[in-house]
Amino acid sequence: HYDAERREGTVVIRDNGSANGLLTLSIILIAGSLLSPRASAQSSVITPEEHFGFIPGSDYMLFNYEELIDYFMKLDKASPLLKMVEIGQSPMGKKMYIAFISSEKNIKNLDKLRDINKALALDSDLSEKEQLENISNGKVFVIATLSMHSTEVAPSQAAPLIAYELITTDDPLITRYLDDVVYMTVPNENPDGMDFVVENYKKYKGTQYEGASLPRVYHKYVGHDNNRDFVSLTQEDIKAIARIYNLDWFPQVMVDKHQMGSNGIRYFVPPTNDPIAENVDAELWAWMGVFGTNMLRDLTNEGLAGVGQKMIFDDYWPGSTTTCIWKNVIGMLTEAASVKEATPVYIEPGELEASGKGLAEYEKSISFPLPWPGGWWHLSDIVKLEIGSTISMIKTASLFKDDILKFRNDICKREVAKGRTQPPYYYVVPGEQADQSELISLAALMTEHGVNAFRLSKNYTLDGINLKEGDI
Repeated sequence: HYDAERREGTVVIRDNGSANGLLTLSIILIAGSLLSPRASAQSSVITPEEHFGFIPGSDYMLFNYEELIDYFMKLDKASPLLKMVEIGQSPMGKKMYIAFISSEKNIKNLDKLRDINKALALDSDLSEKEQLENISNGKVFVIATLSMHSTEVAPSQAAPLIAYELITTDDPLITRYLDDVVYMTVPNENPDGMDFVVENYKKYKGTQYEGASLPRVYHKYVGHDNNRDFVSLTQEDIKAIARIYNLDWFPQVMVDKHQMGSNGIRYFVPPTNDPIAENVDAELWAWMGVFGTNMLRDLTNEGLAGVGQKMIFDDYWPGSTTTCIWKNVIGMLTEAASVKEATPVYIEPGELEASGKGLAEYEKSISFPLPWPGGWWHLSDIVKLEIGSTISMIKTASLFKDDILKFRNDICKREVAKGRTQPPYYYVVPGEQADQSELISLAALMTEHGVNAFRLSKNYTLDGINLKEGDI
């Protein structure tokens, strides 16, 4: 009938069997005998429910961008396992961030680990010994970018739960994963739109217009198609995200989290359906299959029905957020069946359909082993899938840590060897242009993509082609 809690160096013991529980003993504690340092740190971390006033994913409840970032900032202050880094701003001036989550040792060594990432990604001349040293000392960086399309609210609403779970867990497996992996997340890719959508939802909640479409676009300049800007890089928020894998952190794995229509499968995980881009390395496609199949297995084993792969989406043109694939990143997509922002929807079994390609009918198949039977579909259902798929990716990255890091440098060596032995070896853009600003813009764009650009210092003739000083 007794239980205990710790309060600043004392243990308060309550007699649950007495009338008023007056028995209190102050005990001198031997350091570490009753409470581990990790447990002590956990006790100071505010829960998502305490911060937002509700459990994220609850029906009819949404938080906005400022509340989201404020929570992550609190976690940054409370835990040595999470670090916030500013990366840029939205078109309307909201600050954007990456949250890094890993072991305390890894968080303290982020700069050193970034150097290792860069060497593995770009140095085709690493010796076998140097490669092995970097693999041994490196960690797999997994980045998740969330809710680029602002009506697709669930990934960002799940972000606080994922962060809290990772930094407070007592699960020794997750702790081990975070020794091998640095999880990076952009909590929301479109801060302006998130606020527009949440404000509109709250305004009409409880009326006939609840969950109705936002009567405006949710990105100031490009509306819904902000993920189509990853080639031309015209928007500040897109530039900020592209810099992560093009120039700054060189993560080995990336997932972009979206939502889709309500009447098909519940959750799409990699790999995609055909066709795929033929100029992408074969092993990179195979790695997508490893991550996606583990997601399918892990989510299905948790009893989360309706998960499918090799359907609906293809990677013939990986030019949106997954432009990272062209930079040798294992880049992936997840898509969840939607609700009306935070309002649940009811799907009759007869309304469930096989749409797109890869699934002939809405029935059990090798790529869709546990169909969802229909019924009520809640925001919390999507949040569970987001949490489970994220933990699965982190687990896979840990299990294959050395293989993934080796692959990153091996593919670098392979691609550079192709560039030295197979045409096209390079492209030459004449320096003499009617519009010099277009030349400068193109060269700047290549640099933003991490492409090496040089200017010829003298005239040169190659195979009968006259190249001039100033050509790029």
